[in-house]
Amino acid sequence: MSLTPDDVLRLVDQMRRVDTTGVEPMAHAAEVIQRFRPDAVRDTNQRELYQSVAPAVEEGLYLVPKVIE
Repeated sequence: MSLTPDDVLRLVDQMRRVDTTGVEPMAHAAEVIQRFRPDAVRDTNQRELYQSVAPAVEEGLYLVPKVIE
């Protein structure tokens, strides 16, 4: 069964007519607690190591072949 645009609009209209007075808005259907971690740098800057094996680098940027004329 596939929905037509008219079906979707009718459904939206039906949903708009539902009385939601006193219903608190939700951000998620389940009560989920987000566990935050500290915003801290865990890895060291390894740009030089990674770029040491790159075929072409200039001023800290990787150079790639031109693919669009």
